[in-house]
Amino acid sequence: MQTTDSGKPTPELIATCWTSAGNAAPLGATERSPLPIAERIAAVADTGWAGIGLVHDDLLAARDTIGYEELGRQIRGAGINIIEVEFINGWWSTGAERKTADKVQAELFEAATLLGARHIKVGAGNADEPLPNALMTSAFSDLADEAADAGIRLALEATPFSNLRTTAEAIQVVTASDSPSAGLMIDIWHTAKSGLSHEELWQITPMDRVFAVEIDDGFHKTDGTLFEDTINNRAYCGHGEFATSTFVRLAIEAGYQGPWGVEIISREHRATPLHEGLRRAFDTAIASFPG
Repeated sequence: MQTTDSGKPTPELIATCWTSAGNAAPLGATERSPLPIAERIAAVADTGWAGIGLVHDDLLAARDTIGYEELGRQIRGAGINIIEVEFINGWWSTGAERKTADKVQAELFEAATLLGARHIKVGAGNADEPLPNALMTSAFSDLADEAADAGIRLALEATPFSNLRTTAEAIQVVTASDSPSAGLMIDIWHTAKSGLSHEELWQITPMDRVFAVEIDDGFHKTDGTLFEDTINNRAYCGHGEFATSTFVRLAIEAGYQGPWGVEIISREHRATPLHEGLRRAFDTAIASFPG
């Protein structure tokens, strides 16, 4: 663990994909960042991050230009030691949707393997009416078995607009699998918006299954739909109403020792110059840690 100039311990922070993506957002016409990948890597390294996240569209662009070997060389050559890739979705689907989902899954498995990624983030879609938990449980168990065969870890994220709307549901799905690849992604925005208190969250969560944790901040009042709110109105840590510092303290007390993704998705952040946005995201995240 490094220290800041003030001597305060610095946790390992991952600049998740949207934090360094510039003017790009989930489910846009393209999710590919308009910024050159080399510029993003340099900026992430310059502003103190231990890890970088990349989304599927960015990964394919890199694969088809410089290749994964060179991408990995650039990332680790910059002193960034953690790589996160995303986003597997549709793993419960059938027909044409499943065919598309399987293609994305195979491409992300390839990227994660060749880059030595720490984990792949896994979503549960967007759904007006959630699918039965039993269906999701069976499908995720199959996915986790495939990941284990490939030596890949999966971090499943519950979101309040998806087929898995609560952390409790994601816990049920993950713990039903005995695969070593089946894990949880815990994101403060989604847990807070689902109405789960930080205290209850870390009481119900099996810490041995927590593969990744993400921090940011937000507001209890929802502007537009939940999905619109999550991609437009997240706040920097400590600049909203979710008590990020309490979330972090309780996670540490519960036993979490891994890296921390910082996922800032907002109109404000997308309009902020790359270095400035990364520095603000890093500094506000660090300020949320005890020390």
